[in-house]
This record gives sequence, structure tokens and C-alpha cells, in this order.
Amino acid sequence: MTKSGRPSGLERQARLKPQYASLYPGVVAGEWIPAWVLAEQLMNTAEQRGVGAGERVCDPAHCEFRGGGQRGQEFRNLRTRVWTSSKA
Repeated sequence: MTKSGRPSGLERQARLKPQYASLYPGVVAGEWIPAWVLAEQLMNTAEQRGVGAGERVCDPAHCEFRGGGQRGQEFRNLRTRVWTSSKA
């Protein structure tokens, strides 16, 4: 982390906005964490929250993001924001 509070390096960070905390039980709101950690937390609770397979696990308006570099070519066509049920 730099003195300005911005993340250093290429790791993308995310945080759940506090006003939406009640929609995501078990996810700490207002704390900057690696985006992949937040994504895992949201995926782990998606089914309990009624998110169907193929739907986004988080409304983009509910989170903030910062940092990170551009994705390499091998990652550009991946659908990384969609939950798929393990029951399928």
C-alpha cells in the first residue's frame, strides 16, 4: 500500500459498500480486500442468497474496486462474475 492509500502492485482490490452489507450475510463491508477473496466469499454465499446459476454473484453497484493491472490476453474472454451451481 502506498502513502496515498492506493494499493501498490497489480493486485485488484474490492470492498462491499456498507449500505449493502445486509444483502451479503457473512461478508465484511467497508474493508478493502483482494478482489478474488471477495469473489470467493460472494460465491460461497450465492445459493443461500437466492442467486441462480448463471447470475452475477454481486451487483456491481454494491462494490467498489481499485488497483490491478490489465488482464492478459488469456483472461480477456473469461466470464469471471457469474456463479455456477455445483449441483448442476
